[in-house]
Amino acid sequence: MNVEYFTEGLDCLMYCGMKLSPEQRILVENSLITLQNENRFTGIYLWGRITATKNDYYIAFGYTNDVLKDRKYFYSVDQFQWQLLPFVQSSKIFQATILARESFVGDPSLISYVKLDPTFNVVANQVIGVSRPEVVKLKEEERLAAIVFIITEECAICPRGALYKLVDGRVIPNQMFRGLNDLQIDNLSYYQIFRLPRNDLKANLAKRSDYNYAIDFLDTIDGVIPLGQAFALNLQRNERLVIIKSCLWLGMTFFHKLNSHKHGFLYLGDGKKNYDLLFMY
Repeated sequence: MNVEYFTEGLDCLMYCGMKLSPEQRILVENSLITLQNENRFTGIYLWGRITATKNDYYIAFGYTNDVLKDRKYFYSVDQFQWQLLPFVQSSKIFQATILARESFVGDPSLISYVKLDPTFNVVANQVIGVSRPEVVKLKEEERLAAIVFIITEECAICPRGALYKLVDGRVIPNQMFRGLNDLQIDNLSYYQIFRLPRNDLKANLAKRSDYNYAIDFLDTIDGVIPLGQAFALNLQRNERLVIIKSCLWLGMTFFHKLNSHKHGFLYLGDGKKNYDLLFMY
């Protein structure tokens, strides 16, 4: 959620029960403005809050040149001092993060041990070889960075046209974006995933008859598996507001005001994936 319309964005999300206390609003907003000035970010956003048993983690990110490639994530346990989240590259850390079912504690230095699933290999004579499960040493700070990356990759949303790709390849917020209209607002193909695209550019452009290379390079949420079940869209016509909730990561919510550039997402949850989704229908 952009700090430029922080209070208004939180008011929009109150329709679905997502809110911060007045004290938390003031602390987070002021500290984010300070964080932006100290790092000379072009834009600063509140990503959300991950609930922990001891101290909750508040997550924010900012960018300088490219809103997708140039993002730096920070976390705070007191809504005042922000620490840089580490960049996780190890695939074993991501595997351990997915398998870790314990709640976050709120201590970045806490160490836990997670047993990975055994790996199966097919050898030359087609006999399946099974390796012993590996135990991974997982630091909570690394787990936090991994879960933030995973949630962002799977369900962070922006409306079509909100991001613009320049000729040099940089992606920036579209200053000419004026919001979706009444005919577009309830169509999932007009909402994109706020991350680098995974699909081929030609595949994304081929989905639309009115494609525009500068804004249609991102993947759309209507292709997220399970199709038709990954997101739930609610339209508040009286308030000219659309709310989209992720059904895979409960707590991730997106809002957008019709015919307005104001939009954003916020995650307020425990960092656990909803594996029961397919059994809820």
